[in-house]
Amino acid sequence: MKTLALLLLLLAADDTLVDAAKGAKEKRKKSTTRVLTNADVKKSKGKIATTPNVSGDPVNAEPTMLEKHTAAKAADKALAEKREASDALIAALEKDLAAIEQSYYNTNDLDYRDTVLVKRFNDVKTKLEAARAARP
Repeated sequence: MKTLALLLLLLAADDTLVDAAKGAKEKRKKSTTRVLTNADVKKSKGKIATTPNVSGDPVNAEPTMLEKHTAAKAADKALAEKREASDALIAALEKDLAAIEQSYYNTNDLDYRDTVLVKRFNDVKTKLEAARAARP
């Protein structure tokens, strides 16, 4: 019995709220201005100013963090490969230089030592210095 009374009370209160909302809506001031359309603007005698079309300019998209990270990793990998190749070249040139120097001391022919081996030694030494200078 109590629930039925409570339900009727809520329904009666709900009707008063709905009536109050409808009354507030009617009391609101209606808009007195008219909505302007494109046709109204074209018919007007006023001067129409237009802005230049900036959409023709291409938009350069910023690279995402993932793209930046991938590019950085690729650059690091390429640099590491260049360093490995450069280190291998330097090691090979140092080995050749040591072998030429040892053959210089092992050779008994003075003319061969002074003409051939010294020239090869200087050539390999120049290549080694250039490789060390060009190491990334």
